[in-house]
Amino acid sequence: MLKDAIEAERAERDQEADCARINAAIGLAEQDIAALETRQIDPDEMREKWSAIRDRTILAIRAVRRNVIERAIKAKQTERWMIEKSIREERDGRVTREFSAELKKVPTKDLLDYLRYLIKIGDRARIKSICIVFEAREDRQAYDVAFGKMLARFALAEYGNVGERLTRICRLAENVDARIANLFAAYSVTNCSRALTPPKYAPIKPPRLDVSACDAIGDSNHSHDLV
Repeated sequence: MLKDAIEAERAERDQEADCARINAAIGLAEQDIAALETRQIDPDEMREKWSAIRDRTILAIRAVRRNVIERAIKAKQTERWMIEKSIREERDGRVTREFSAELKKVPTKDLLDYLRYLIKIGDRARIKSICIVFEAREDRQAYDVAFGKMLARFALAEYGNVGERLTRICRLAENVDARIANLFAAYSVTNCSRALTPPKYAPIKPPRLDVSACDAIGDSNHSHDLV
């Protein structure tokens, strides 16, 4: 977990620098792949050269990407701590209990609308109720991401720049991982499609023979038949 604003600022700066290194390596891989596409080589050689580009790129970014992921994990841990702290500090237990009881019959998907409204008016006690009820729902997995994002924006807003830095650290990691995945997945599909497409050859034209040549061939065949 990141301890304070200074550590969060340093982590954001390091995250930006490492993601820039990864993006540069991906850019080189894209150039190499584009160069391959211009060459007329058979599918086996194409796969071999593509594998070499992939392995070289993975090796170049492996250590840097590990650092990017570790920072994102720490940022997420810090976010969770801030969210839990924000909810835990709410002291109005009566409102929380009463509203929790009212929410028992509310469908899980509608809890998101309740949360959105309560965040807008800043009702911490009832936001805490929403969180308690949502955590107890068996079908919450379908709404976890949306619920978590809304709650994180609300809780982290209180921490100003620190909250923004944590969000950016995570977003940078997501973006660079998505670019890595898209590069390899997209080219794999292209490579597979290319391998399955039969090669196009120039049409073969039959030789043109004049009449006298055909007669000579016919006479020769006929003489062989008589032997």
